[in-house]
Amino acid sequence: MSDIEKLQKINKELKIYINESSFISTTCRNKILKIFADEFSLKLDIDNYKNVDLSIQEDFSILYREDLYQSSNKITSIDEVLERYQRFQEKADPIIKRKSIDFQGKRKFNDVANLIIVICMIFLAVAVIFLGVRAFFIGDYFDCLWLVVFILPSIVPRFKEAFHNRLVQAKNYIKKKFK
Repeated sequence: MSDIEKLQKINKELKIYINESSFISTTCRNKILKIFADEFSLKLDIDNYKNVDLSIQEDFSILYREDLYQSSNKITSIDEVLERYQRFQEKADPIIKRKSIDFQGKRKFNDVANLIIVICMIFLAVAVIFLGVRAFFIGDYFDCLWLVVFILPSIVPRFKEAFHNRLVQAKNYIKKKFK
């Protein structure tokens, strides 16, 4: 593999590191950039920019956000670049792996939380019905009227739709669990 091909491969991998870390968080991306700056002896302007491009040029200068940077420890060969890049990878990989988002665990947590919310909504509906019927039977018609005229119309339209959506999600989760 020629030197240019090696640099192109490194630049592609750098884009992957930047994109993965940006997907996790801006803080993670800034840590990756700081590790790169330390390994390549650069003084990069690491800030919360929206877009960040990082690449190594053929003359071993670093192009970062359309600005050229030179290493304070002059890089003279592709072997030095590969050595520094290897050290960068060793430090960056654990950060990316540790902070990567676990979609399965997050989905499982959301499904369980949804199930708990559905149960709470059922208890809330039963409690409101119980209070309304109790108020009617003990002759507290003012509380019963207050419940029917003001409380139920403001809660029921939103409650019905939200309850239905959450109930469908909970039912699908329970079906999936028992299969």
